[in-house]
Amino acid sequence: MKKLIFGLLFSLLLNNSLIAGTIGGERPDRSPSWVGSIVNRIEDIIIKRAKETYKAQKQVEKASSKKPWYGGKSEKQKLQKVLDSKENELKNCLSSKPSDSKSDYVKHIVKTREEAYDDSNRPNNEVIELTFSLENINTIIKKYEERVNRNPSNYDIAIEYYQTYLICLKCLIDMHNEFISSAANDYPRMIADNKDKISKQIKEIEKELPKKNDSENIEMLKNNKKYLETLLVALDEAKATLAVQKKWAEDNLPKLLERKATTETTLHTAELTKNVSGLVTGIKTKFESLQVSMPPLIMFKLDENRLKSK
Repeated sequence: MKKLIFGLLFSLLLNNSLIAGTIGGERPDRSPSWVGSIVNRIEDIIIKRAKETYKAQKQVEKASSKKPWYGGKSEKQKLQKVLDSKENELKNCLSSKPSDSKSDYVKHIVKTREEAYDDSNRPNNEVIELTFSLENINTIIKKYEERVNRNPSNYDIAIEYYQTYLICLKCLIDMHNEFISSAANDYPRMIADNKDKISKQIKEIEKELPKKNDSENIEMLKNNKKYLETLLVALDEAKATLAVQKKWAEDNLPKLLERKATTETTLHTAELTKNVSGLVTGIKTKFESLQVSMPPLIMFKLDENRLKSK
C-alpha cells in the first residue's frame, strides 16, 4: 500500500515538474538590482544591446557568403552566429521586468528539477515576457522622444532612435512567433501527455480500491483519486486559457509586422536623404495601440500537502 501511495506522490510531482519545468519562457531576468538600477535601468541596457545588435545585423548584410577554399565557415556564417547571440541577449533584456512597471506579473524561474513541482505560474512565462517587452519598448520610445525634442535638429539621435526601435521590433516579432508556435504544438501536446498519465493513475487507484479493507487506506486512495480528477479539470482549463493567450499574440503580430515594414522604409529614406523632418512623429501613438489587455493567466497549482500520508 505504501508503495502505491509513494508511487502516486512521486509520479504526480514528476508530472507537475514536466509542466512547470518545460512550459513557459526560459529567458532570465536582466533587470538590475535596486543598487544597479541607480546606474543602469533596464531600458538603458536594452538600448545598449539594441545598438550592438543592429550593428551586428548590418555587418552580416555586408559580409561575404563565400566559403574559404580550405573549407570552414564563411564570413557571413561567422558573423551570423555573433548576431544570433546578440539577438538572444536583447530578447532576454526586452523580456525582463520593466523599471517602473506597475504590473504584478512575475516570471517564475525554476533553477532545478526538484523545485519545479512547487512552481504554479511558469506556464505563463512567455506571455508575461511578451507583455514586459511591449512595456519596455514603449518606455524606450518615450525616452528617445524626449532626446529628440531636446535636440530636434540632431540627425544622429533620430536615426539611432529608428534603428533601436526597428531591431527591438524584430526581436519582439520573433518572440511572438515562438510563443504562437509553442502554443499550437508543444504546450497542447504536453497537456495531453499529462492528462493521459493522470488518467492512468486514476485507473490504477480504481483497481486497488476493491482490494482494500483498511478504511484509512481506502479513504486515502479516494482522496488521491479526487485530487487527480481536479488536476484533470485544471489541465482542461489550462488548455482553454492557452488558446486565448495564443489569439492575443496572433492579434498583436500583424500590427507589429506593419510597424516594422514602415520603420524600415522610413529609416532607409532618412539615411539616404539625411532628412529627419517628421521622422519621429506618430511612433508613440501607433505603438501604444498595442497595449492591449493582458490575456488570462494559467493557474495550475499542485498542493503537495493534500497527498501526504497522515
